[in-house]
Amino acid sequence: MISVYIADDHSIVREGMRSLITSAPDMEVVGEASDGDQALREIPGCEPTVFLMDMTMPGCSGLQLIETILRRMPNLRVLVLSMHQEELYATRTIRAGAHGFITKTRPPGELLDALRQVARGQIYIPLELAHKLARDALIGHSEDLPHNRLTQREYAVFIDLVQGMTVSDIAEKLYVSAKTVSTHKARLMEKMDAKGISDLVRYAMNHGLLS
Repeated sequence: MISVYIADDHSIVREGMRSLITSAPDMEVVGEASDGDQALREIPGCEPTVFLMDMTMPGCSGLQLIETILRRMPNLRVLVLSMHQEELYATRTIRAGAHGFITKTRPPGELLDALRQVARGQIYIPLELAHKLARDALIGHSEDLPHNRLTQREYAVFIDLVQGMTVSDIAEKLYVSAKTVSTHKARLMEKMDAKGISDLVRYAMNHGLLS
């Protein structure tokens, strides 16, 4: 039996995932959390096979959460669920130690397949993302590209900005202050040598970062 612990800050998403997972005869849900800090407290006592975690939550989240939980429980399998489909997210999560990456836009059956594959000790990445990663390797995309030097949170703000979201929108989405988002915006624009949002959009389009 594959035991799964779910962490997502949206209750309706957790409910949907719980319903889907418990409908599978070979899976069970052993716990849930609405933020990364709660997950860190509870997972050691639940000892799940797979930790299914949202990439962006209040408290400890993202790469920090992956690295922290795996230091405490090195045998735990981690499958990351994200609203972003950019390949940089997949690359960063796998490098941080995650065993799989799937977006929230994928069909329900694919999530179950991903959980099974990760539980078996394999790495799971959606086929189209795997193709993009292979393409980038073939054409020699460098880790020195400006967007690869952004932190996880800066990259998230960057993608939201080029998709037309305002600072206030992003702050609400990430559960942080507008001032914090503005700080991330200023830092990422400096790292990318951008004078305005139009420069960021042009960069994202030129590097295939917009879906």
